[in-house]
Amino acid sequence: MTELQSLEHAPFGQMHPYLQEAQERTPRQPLAGQATTLGAVTRPAGSARRVFGRWTAASGAAGQPEGVLAGQQDGQDCWKVDLPPFAALERVSYTVVAAGQGGQELQTEAFSFTAAAWVPAGEALSVQLEAGGISLAFGGGQLAASLALQFMSPDRIHAAWQAGAGQVELPAKGGEPYRVVRQDEQGLLLAAQTLEVGLNLRPFRLVVRRAGDGRVLFEQDAPPEWLLGEDRRPLLLRQSFPCPPDEGFYGFGERYNALNQRGSRIDVRVYEQYKNQGLKTYIPAPYCFSPRGWGLYLNTARRVDYDLAAAQAERWSCTAELGPGAALEYDLLFGSPAELAGAFTRISGRPKLPPAWIFGPWMSANEWNSQAEVARQLELTRRHDIPVSVLVIEAWSDEATFYIWNDARYTPHPEGQPFHLSDFTFPSEGKWPDPKGMIESLHAQDIRLVLWQIPALKQMEPHPQHDFDTAHALRQGYCVRSPDGSAYRICPFWFHDGYLWDPTHPAGREWWLEQRAYLLDELGVDGFKTDGGEHLWSDDAVFTSGLRADEGINLYPNLYVGAYHQFANRKRNGEAVTFSRAGFLGAQAFPCHWAGDQSSSWSECQAQLRAGLNAGLSGMPFWGFDIGGFAGEIPGAELYLRSAAMAAFSPIMQYHSDYFDHRTPSHDRSPWNMAERTGHPEVIDIYRKLARLRQRMRPYIEAEAAHAAASGEPLMRPLLLDWPDDPQAWQIEDQYCFGRALLVAPVLEEGTSQRRVYLPAGEWLDVWSGERRSGPAWVECPAPWESIPVFQRLDLTTGPALEIWNEE
Repeated sequence: MTELQSLEHAPFGQMHPYLQEAQERTPRQPLAGQATTLGAVTRPAGSARRVFGRWTAASGAAGQPEGVLAGQQDGQDCWKVDLPPFAALERVSYTVVAAGQGGQELQTEAFSFTAAAWVPAGEALSVQLEAGGISLAFGGGQLAASLALQFMSPDRIHAAWQAGAGQVELPAKGGEPYRVVRQDEQGLLLAAQTLEVGLNLRPFRLVVRRAGDGRVLFEQDAPPEWLLGEDRRPLLLRQSFPCPPDEGFYGFGERYNALNQRGSRIDVRVYEQYKNQGLKTYIPAPYCFSPRGWGLYLNTARRVDYDLAAAQAERWSCTAELGPGAALEYDLLFGSPAELAGAFTRISGRPKLPPAWIFGPWMSANEWNSQAEVARQLELTRRHDIPVSVLVIEAWSDEATFYIWNDARYTPHPEGQPFHLSDFTFPSEGKWPDPKGMIESLHAQDIRLVLWQIPALKQMEPHPQHDFDTAHALRQGYCVRSPDGSAYRICPFWFHDGYLWDPTHPAGREWWLEQRAYLLDELGVDGFKTDGGEHLWSDDAVFTSGLRADEGINLYPNLYVGAYHQFANRKRNGEAVTFSRAGFLGAQAFPCHWAGDQSSSWSECQAQLRAGLNAGLSGMPFWGFDIGGFAGEIPGAELYLRSAAMAAFSPIMQYHSDYFDHRTPSHDRSPWNMAERTGHPEVIDIYRKLARLRQRMRPYIEAEAAHAAASGEPLMRPLLLDWPDDPQAWQIEDQYCFGRALLVAPVLEEGTSQRRVYLPAGEWLDVWSGERRSGPAWVECPAPWESIPVFQRLDLTTGPALEIWNEE
């Protein structure tokens, strides 16, 4: 007879944002009127004859439901215990009990929850006009609430919902001038310079129209609902809106699935999804805009969930997590897509213009793990006469400290003192015998160097310096902490059980970065590939600054990358970059970014294009992707060249590949390896042609990058940005303008030699044939492997010199 050894029930598990473990409670936050399931596991498998729950409610009700065996997993039995629905805001305590085959009994600790309930704001009771804005009070139900509207500018209304009437105050004066057109017991109508704002009190309805023609731009026809939890504390705020047939939803950060998100359910949550991102993203933004002329920016770093006419075709909603203040501020913006881009980045921050050297071709591969291998790759680059501006090395460090070169010899520093170059010797037989000489040689060839970084202290085999660093960081409190004061342990697979650096700790920030100072000061490294940043699966971990993880989940990559970016640019006189996978609203202050990890497939290449266009529409213009895909088996020659052609007309042109333990045959995506592995020697010639063209386009790219930084408009411009009155422009997701003057139509379908291209209104030049075209029109373009359909807009004063297209 097998003895029962353990019983486990963890209501929140590891707080995985999308998956639940067998021992969790479902839902983690029980809702009034809905059943709750308690998950439990017993070990070893077959040792428990029954599992059951014991619960009591504040009302005096109690129960002892039996569990059912739901299956086996990893040598354990998985059980489910169903609790009945509970009344709104009822407090429930429970334990889970397991009885063994041999008569032993195990019981969990006591857990409790309050059955959360959705509560509407009630009726609008009164409205008050103040200088620059409007304040409304709601009540009559279980919760008092208020709404404040402030006219900030001709294209912006700032709004705030607050649980609790009279707690949102408007400034005494200022804001957009308006006049009262009508005011009575039903509501009021205001006229501003460009907008008309109508408010109906009972039933509540907010309508924003365009002044002049009265066209409805935005409408809200119901007050919000709050989800109340323990002590009646508001947990969530849900707003619902009508969704007419012509409505669409664009933006939301770097999104891989589509440009128009109508019909989708998406959330604002920084998350590492390895390949096939779908609706998940490394770089979300709580911002969207509509073809009808409005944009909505939610001023929150907490999670937001959008239902974009998925549940009901005629309605859409957004649900935002709330903090202690039980308030949600947001901005309604109005204008064309280009005007909205400018208005949004005036709030979230204009993109920072990176140094010009980032616009040349980049080269990288995880397999390049030694100075000899880097030298060999550079020699191949020279031999094939392929230009390169940036080299990224990932496998340079000892994989422990991420600031010490592999095979370097040194005396460990036990108390966290920073290293200097003179502290190291580099043996001639080691992997990196002369880093300084290598970097000087790179700079002599006008090639910049970027080194890989992560923000974690890994759990690993004993390593003296890493062990000293970890002990020092824990002793000084330099890591993100759990509520009990212990250092938070990373839950995701990558760096699992490691510790997460806290960039908000002033001394900890300085200590971490100063360990890397010699790389910048003495070696002349030009930037860092600031990978990761998606390591928080917690709502209650805390930072030194007082920031809680419910906001820190999304803010962490900006804190981490921002620290590196500011440090490196201080050391390198403003000429350094960070190259990051994760970010959040405002990440454009720390360029540059790339699309993360995709496999080498046609569908993933198409997803990369959508991700770049969405990132640009969300304020992040300096972005790139891994040519041919990052992960798994190498791409075929056709996919590689089609992807390289798209990269030549993207903000960052880079090839890169994942780590395969340096086995043969190589998986790196260099053009010479692709030529050898695919049996298509022409890959080298075509890639060379694209890289040279990229170099000839540099003056144009740099000028358009400066425009993007100044205006907030993207460098990769979906057609809807420049032709908002053309319905066709809103439907096209596989064409874009690179800068304002070049229309690019990547070929992203296998086995095709033709590409149908839509030319919007204007005069166009086929840059390869020299043929002139007038839009709007659909045209058929030849698309052999060595070409990508590109048209130059002739009715603009900006644009690349025409001679660059025919230069050999």
